[in-house]
Amino acid sequence: MNALEKIKRSWWVIFSPIILLNGLGFIYIGAVHDNRNWILEGVIYEIPWVFGIIFSTFDGIVEIYVAISMILMLVSIVRSVWVAIKLADVYDNEEVYSIQSASLISSNQENKGFPTTVACVSCLILVFFGYSILALL
Repeated sequence: MNALEKIKRSWWVIFSPIILLNGLGFIYIGAVHDNRNWILEGVIYEIPWVFGIIFSTFDGIVEIYVAISMILMLVSIVRSVWVAIKLADVYDNEEVYSIQSASLISSNQENKGFPTTVACVSCLILVFFGYSILALL
């Protein structure tokens, strides 16, 4: 695969340094490759921005969420470049790698437990609400 094709397939990395949009690239690439971990990672990068907007009327809380958001934005930039480089290697060697979906449940098994993705996202939302309440006190 030539360099132009690699750039075309890695356009989603552009979202990483953009304020308020840094998680959308991971949500997109996770949806394309059916990878729930990347989708969850993108949601985690977006949550502090959403809470920062929701609690923008409170002075003390906004600085906390902006600081968390900026740290996560730096992590998202590094992580998206790293994932794009690894995916370019996979695209170069498609005959060696068999690209499969990274679903957590195989087709032969049923999900009898509590859905872990919902639990993780719910926990993160509760943690951010807890920090908001503590900052108000």
